[in-house]
Amino acid sequence: MSRTSNRNNGFTLIEVMVAVALTAVLLVALYSAFFSIAGAGRKAGDRAESFVEAGRLIDRFTTEVRSAYFRRGDTRTFFQGGNKGGDSELSFTTFTFPVATGAPTSDLVAVNYHIEKDGLEKRLVKEVWNPYLGTKMGFSAIRDIREFEVSYFNGKDWSKAWEATIEGSAPRAVRIRIVLPTGEEIVQTGRLMIR
Repeated sequence: MSRTSNRNNGFTLIEVMVAVALTAVLLVALYSAFFSIAGAGRKAGDRAESFVEAGRLIDRFTTEVRSAYFRRGDTRTFFQGGNKGGDSELSFTTFTFPVATGAPTSDLVAVNYHIEKDGLEKRLVKEVWNPYLGTKMGFSAIRDIREFEVSYFNGKDWSKAWEATIEGSAPRAVRIRIVLPTGEEIVQTGRLMIR
């Protein structure tokens, strides 16, 4: 007696559906892992960019403060800072070299740092002008910032405000503190070189 085999060599519908479902689950997991890693990389890049932007600003700020110049009786030179709306504002004259097209062409340049609010976002604005001509040029120094604080050292104590016409001179040192939206804090102190 011969035995006949009636075997099919194909897959059943259930086997095919299980295979498709497993493939779909694996593809969704791979897709979500890829895009979460890409999103994390983008966020890290944005954080690094804002940190570098703040670091450059602080270096430039410190350079300008070191060369700050105030001469009693000369109305074109000044050094004044204080709080405005919870954030610091600082204006002073400094010896520097113009770097941007349209910037003042004198060695003596007036500089102002202040916060501007646009809805919930705060940005640090820097304005420069020639104290002899008065034409201002402003730009956004840091696009998104949580806090901007400046402190002034008189040789003994730190204060939150300074008016050189009242104090008789510029401060001995200035400390800048910037807090980024991520909570990272950058602090640097610059000593004034011109006394």
